[in-house]
Order: sequence, then C-alpha cells, then structure tokens
Amino acid sequence: MDEDAQAFIDELETRHQAKITWKTYATWYGNNHEISREFGVFLYRCGDTFFFEDFERNPSMFGISLKPKKSKQPFQKYEGSFSLDELGTTRQVVKAQALKVTQGLKKTDDLPSANLLDRIFRQMVEMVILKDGTVHFFELIDRKAFAVALQA
Repeated sequence: MDEDAQAFIDELETRHQAKITWKTYATWYGNNHEISREFGVFLYRCGDTFFFEDFERNPSMFGISLKPKKSKQPFQKYEGSFSLDELGTTRQVVKAQALKVTQGLKKTDDLPSANLLDRIFRQMVEMVILKDGTVHFFELIDRKAFAVALQA
C-alpha cells in the first residue's frame, strides 16, 4: 500500500477510534433517498459499524486531466454508515431495478430477488435493508467477502 493510501486508512481509524477490519470498493452506490454515485464508494468496517464515502472524480485519460464539455456541478461529498444492530436483511437485485429506486421511479418493495438468469446475464447489486426502512445498494467486487464481513 502506498503512503497516501496508508495515511488515509490511518486517518479513518483515528476518526472512528477503531481498526479497519474489512474494506472494499463498491463500483456503484445508491439508496432509496434518491442518491446514487456512479463511480462508487469506499466501503469499510470499523468495530460493528460499516462506513462508506465517495470521492471527487476528475476525468482523465492516461493520467492527463480532461476538461468536461459541459459545466460540472460542484462536488458534494456523500458519507454514510450503518451498524450491525441496524441491519435487517441483504439480498442481490438487478442493478437496473435498483437504479429506478434511486431515481424515485420504483419502490424497494417491488424489487424481486435476482434469479439464476439475472445473475448470469445482468449486473447485480447487493441490497442492504436496514430495520428503519433505509435501503443501500452496493455493486460489490466480492459479494461473498461482504457476507463474511457482515457475520464476523
């Protein structure tokens, strides 16, 4: 791990006063409060709480910054968390359906669980349902590692 990444991890552990026991990058994030992050979020666990946050992305090609064609809206950082005590259930759903929830076009109650054909041919996201009704969607690189982190 390079020095910048280690300094970032150290800062997070200091902020939360606990060691990071698990971490990953979710390539897409959304929730049922009409928020989504196309470039994903950093998802990690400290103690019995999962935290996530996004970062500003500047378009680049081969390390060279590109100027966007249209004026871009100012970046607004998004952070959130949930504890294991707040966790209701999790299940896989089709990303396209989850996107409709983030746009306010569909209710989470209407989302069917992914079937075998969905898992083979479509993009999947993990739907995390909290006991208070809040729903988070994470497009995870390793769903099984997330399931293990939820149990540990």
